[in-house]
Amino acid sequence: MKSSFNLNNLIRENIKSLKPYSSARDEYKDTNVSEMIFLDANENPFENGVNRYPDPNQNNVKQLLCKIKGSDKRNLLLGNGSDEVLDLIFRAFCEPNEDNVITLPPTYGMYSVLANINAVENKTVLLDEDFQPQVKQIIGAADKNSKILFLCSPNNPTGNSFSEATIKELLLKFKA
Repeated sequence: MKSSFNLNNLIRENIKSLKPYSSARDEYKDTNVSEMIFLDANENPFENGVNRYPDPNQNNVKQLLCKIKGSDKRNLLLGNGSDEVLDLIFRAFCEPNEDNVITLPPTYGMYSVLANINAVENKTVLLDEDFQPQVKQIIGAADKNSKILFLCSPNNPTGNSFSEATIKELLLKFKA
């Protein structure tokens, strides 16, 4: 079954129109910027081990990870832990005071915290007695403003995984 999924249809319009931040380092991509001192960025000209800003695009670590995992750099998103990445997901896909997400308690508590911070409604559908998603109830809770269904697997705090069949069913039936 061919999917008609298009990620660009889910991204907020104001996010799609953003232009990437460009620093002075970007202007000198073809030179060895590790040897350069950017006084306009308030970098310390004296070598002390912490006198430079880190690469905001994490190019070296991404290059290494791509080599290890056989992936493309465009497919990697690195963050300062899962909470930062989850916050970026909320900000990229959910319109504040308009959209909602669906979570499946008991689950990772940061989903509801981030929903509140980003002014996004958090609809909850409890896991069943075996700590598995209740597909009918989840699909029934979703509406035209449901942008994300969080499936924490292995789940936190229960530690169990969800069945592959259930996840496939949700992927086919949940329409964001």
